[in-house]
Amino acid sequence: MRIKKLILIAIYLLILVIILKAFFIGAYRIPTTSMAKTLLAGDFIIVSKAAYELRTPGEIPFLGIRIPSKKLIDFSKPQINDLIVFGFPSFYKDNEYYYSEKLVKRIVAGPGDTLQIINKKIYVNNKKLKLPVTSQVSYSNVKPPGFIDKRIFPPGMKWNSDNYGPVVVPAKGDTIKLNVDNIDRWKQLIVFEMGEKSVRREGTVITVNGKPTREYIVRKDHYFVMGDNFNNSKDSRYFGFINEDMILGKVLFIYWSVDPHRNINSFSDFFKGIRTERIFKSPD
Repeated sequence: MRIKKLILIAIYLLILVIILKAFFIGAYRIPTTSMAKTLLAGDFIIVSKAAYELRTPGEIPFLGIRIPSKKLIDFSKPQINDLIVFGFPSFYKDNEYYYSEKLVKRIVAGPGDTLQIINKKIYVNNKKLKLPVTSQVSYSNVKPPGFIDKRIFPPGMKWNSDNYGPVVVPAKGDTIKLNVDNIDRWKQLIVFEMGEKSVRREGTVITVNGKPTREYIVRKDHYFVMGDNFNNSKDSRYFGFINEDMILGKVLFIYWSVDPHRNINSFSDFFKGIRTERIFKSPD
């Protein structure tokens, strides 16, 4: 009887863990320095999947196999300065800016906001954005206005990473007029909302899901995200807006942290590499 009880307890605990993993809690590792010094490479973070909404799982727990996800309940909207984990559609994984299916960035502008970067200072609706003290910006070697970086989103704009915009972040219900001159600018947004191969251009005819159109009504709220390491971050300046369904959760705290650059040749080396001062730290 005792063994049966232990087995039942183990099964119940496993079911509980699967439910928590599927609906409420996620765990991720920080792979790069793009969020330094707020989050460091080698930090392991806990993320609340239910911070903004409750959804059916987007992947099979522990296996990482993607499945369709459906929104169940809205709780709140993401806010400026929230640290979030988000993912790109899997069909973008070969693009140089979508090198990971899951990224951690800070929201700096939300739906309907006007964002502009002037000499590395971020302005939202004409007000300078206050960032946490852990953010890193070097004001040397500022790329001047008019210096064109062809990697910048959206294509064709005469902007760079240090002087960018102004750009209005799309909101649900916005109507976008489409033509042959601007379709490259809006194609990605539509594809992120509607799916791969949803947009086509044949001569002067633009089709969305096979239907000719000259306008598109935005289906989801969008956000502009950036890394706290301003000079060393591939973010919305390069890959564009993310929509609400791409957000996987809000960062809660660091549950483990190790120095990824330390060579481990013994048990003592392993323990020396643990950054105990960062464990259970809640990032700004």
